[in-house]
This record gives sequence, structure tokens and C-alpha cells, in this order.
Amino acid sequence: MVSAISVLFILAVFAFILLVFLIYGNRLYHRKAPEASKPDPVPVTPKIYTEPAFLLQKIDERRRIMDEYRHTKICNEYFELIFELRSGERIRVSCSKTAYQEIPFRKTGILTYSNGQLIQFQTQEATISEGYVRF
Repeated sequence: MVSAISVLFILAVFAFILLVFLIYGNRLYHRKAPEASKPDPVPVTPKIYTEPAFLLQKIDERRRIMDEYRHTKICNEYFELIFELRSGERIRVSCSKTAYQEIPFRKTGILTYSNGQLIQFQTQEATISEGYVRF
């Protein structure tokens, strides 16, 4: 017959093997697969919108710096236009300084923009694009 010590020894070995399997087997099961080289993401082309719009407001933000000799310089200029679309929605569009100065108030025209950036505003009198004006 098998003695009690032999049975306890066999049970202890079996428990040890089970414990090792539970600890390391779980790690092997949940191990991440090596990452393959990912393909380069496809560049997303920004969507261009063209809608009838009415200029409501112009916003300009500038930072003036003055030194001890009272010389001033302007930096961090930011120009923004707020248009109201035919649907009643208001959108904010950033633009250049020349476009900011040339776009007239109280004019309805065709607004072309992409990602919150002005591309062109066309009225009956003129077409104002980023950087230049055509009559």
C-alpha cells in the first residue's frame, strides 16, 4: 500500500505544477502579439465648404510689446471673421490681415472655407482671397 507521506508528496507536486501553470500560463495566454510594421496613415484631405454667408463681426487680437525706450512692436496677430450662414448658423473663420481689412461689413457673398480657415469670399463687387483682392 501507498503510505500517506507518498500521497501527500504527490499531491504537493501536483499542486505546485498547477500553481505554476496558473501563474505563467495566464501570462502566456494574454501575451501580446509582436506588432507588425504599421502602414503609413493615408493623409486626409480637408473638406472645403462653399455657402452663402453674411459678415457679422470682425475680431483682431494683437500683442504689443514696449521696451524701455518706448519702442513698440506688434506680435502674435490673429484675425477672425464671424459669418452667419443662410441656415442661421454662425461660424468663426480665421484669415490673413489683408483679407480682414478688405472684406466689407454688411455684404452677403459666397464664403469658401476649410477647417475654420478662410479660402475666399466672393461678393458682387470683388473676390477676396487669402492674400489678394480681385475686382
